[in-house]
Amino acid sequence: MLNAAPLPAGLEALWADFAELHDSRGSTGFGPMRITYSDMASWQSLTGRKLASWEVDAIRRADNAYLASWAQQQADKNG
Repeated sequence: MLNAAPLPAGLEALWADFAELHDSRGSTGFGPMRITYSDMASWQSLTGRKLASWEVDAIRRADNAYLASWAQQQADKNG
């Protein structure tokens, strides 16, 4: 179960962009891969959407938080 703070007003579109990128992330076979700059560049090229530098930073921070949470969940499962 996700226990996250409410999304700040005005960031719905950026969260949707992150969700799209998240849905297309790969796996290492041991866990999820991070969203790379190349992933974001390809996504922008394919969708025609352009991210500002602060949006790229926000997506990277959200991705880091996701990966840290995923790793903690795995550690909790494995004792």
